[in-house]
Amino acid sequence: MPNLDKKSDVTQPRILIIDDSRVVRVSLRKVLGAEFDIVEAEDGEAGWDALFADASIQVVLTDADMPKLDGYELIARIRAHDDVRISGIPLNMVTAATDEAARQRALGLGATDFITKPFDKVQLLARVRAQARMDQTTRNLAETTEALIEHATDDALTGVRSRRYFLRRGEQDLAYIQRHQQDLCVFVVGIDNFDDLKNQYSATVTDQVLVSIASSLGKAIRKEDTLARCGEAWFAVIAPTLGGNEATTVCNRIREQIAANPYSKEGTQIPLTVSLGLSQHGVDDINKAQHKTKGIEAYLSFAEDYMRKAQTDGGNRLMAAKPTKTTQKRISIDAALRILAKGEPQKLDTHIDTIVEQLMPLLIYCNEQRGWQLDTELKAFQQKINGT
Repeated sequence: MPNLDKKSDVTQPRILIIDDSRVVRVSLRKVLGAEFDIVEAEDGEAGWDALFADASIQVVLTDADMPKLDGYELIARIRAHDDVRISGIPLNMVTAATDEAARQRALGLGATDFITKPFDKVQLLARVRAQARMDQTTRNLAETTEALIEHATDDALTGVRSRRYFLRRGEQDLAYIQRHQQDLCVFVVGIDNFDDLKNQYSATVTDQVLVSIASSLGKAIRKEDTLARCGEAWFAVIAPTLGGNEATTVCNRIREQIAANPYSKEGTQIPLTVSLGLSQHGVDDINKAQHKTKGIEAYLSFAEDYMRKAQTDGGNRLMAAKPTKTTQKRISIDAALRILAKGEPQKLDTHIDTIVEQLMPLLIYCNEQRGWQLDTELKAFQQKINGT
């Protein structure tokens, strides 16, 4: 088993020493221990486990001949891994083998360096020190790149999220509501006659219109919703737990507010209207197979299609699929209780029949087990539900 002798507040670079000889591990620790936090492993498999489990390891030193997994096989496994943190780590073979064939084999498999025993203490320390710095630089660059990618998920003009972020976040929201049997909707807001605006006004003005619409949408949605600019003149919103009549109400309120408040700046007033397309989980799913896209992108595609149709029909309107009984989504008792606990009982209005249908067998079971003697009452209750 690897020795993960971690300090409570590690500031030193961490290195992994893999050797089946305790004498060699102690010798390396004496040379490197003053500058590095040491993790030890006594064979290749244990070393692999330690590297895989500890993301803070920055340099690896491994022996060649070891039980379970030798150094050569370990190098090959590390370099073949999908995780760049593992596959790109500085990796040294420290061995008593001095022949050129061993050296070429190790370097050919991807070893960073080949160090022979007995090793020169000054050179060994200098090499590991340089490699640790190199690994830290690589990590810093990776963090910077990740930050740039995250920044790229924001629309530069309006400051709202981009389509890329929208789809990524949407898959998370979709997975959540499917687990908890809750609603979700995606609605698209398109500015009507935007091409006419571009022909009539400068790019500066039309950009300001887009910023203004984005700001209005941001104020109209909830904290848990995600707003993104997904096209030149249209935005999209993911609204987890929102559905049914409530979703329709929100969309129409947004449409009415924008129509009632023309864009105004420096004496210029520009009347604006928007068209909305609304797609809902549990409503549009039934036609999902007809779309090439899947997951949240399918809902976005439905909503965009509805929005385009609304604009074609004259604009300043909401369009959505009409829910039917075949698309009514069952809600679990657990989900219903969570909605009640949040103080949102109105969300259960369209699910009463489903809730009662699930409750009746539970009530009958409890009556039998607890001896409540409510057989007559429950029978009458069941008849009322059935309409008999």
